[in-house]
Amino acid sequence: MEKLKNGHSKIENLLVFLSAVFFIYHLTFLINAWPDIPNQIAFHYSNGIPDNFRPKYLLIVIPLIGVLMWCLLGFLVRKPEKLNYINLTEANKDLQYMKARKIMSVVQNASFIMLLFANEAFIRGAMGIEFSFQLSISLLLLVICGLTPLYFLIWAFRLKY
Repeated sequence: MEKLKNGHSKIENLLVFLSAVFFIYHLTFLINAWPDIPNQIAFHYSNGIPDNFRPKYLLIVIPLIGVLMWCLLGFLVRKPEKLNYINLTEANKDLQYMKARKIMSVVQNASFIMLLFANEAFIRGAMGIEFSFQLSISLLLLVICGLTPLYFLIWAFRLKY
């Protein structure tokens, strides 16, 4: 993994860049769509029929939760030694820390982008616009967030030295 001057790899910088681009895009979309969003949005569905409504200001909460989560997960990216490891030895410590840092970076940024896409699906649904693409991307990123640590767990379990 090639390190840059700031200590981050190229993939970590790319993920942060993509998160920033999606965040700016989402905020722009939210600001532009705000007047067209009804004051009460469907928040819960039963058999495809909305049965619970909430104020549209909740659409601001999801990106705020995403930013908070991104910052908290960023702590684990910067301090991989704070995580628990399987088969951690002096010989493989640096390798496991490097791998954990990369995986936590993927989880950090994928979960942030996932929340932005889920929120955009909420916005589009409230406006009566097709939102299946945004929801599908959000679900795909949720699967990636689950499989990435599982991959690391299996990799660490099979580590021989």
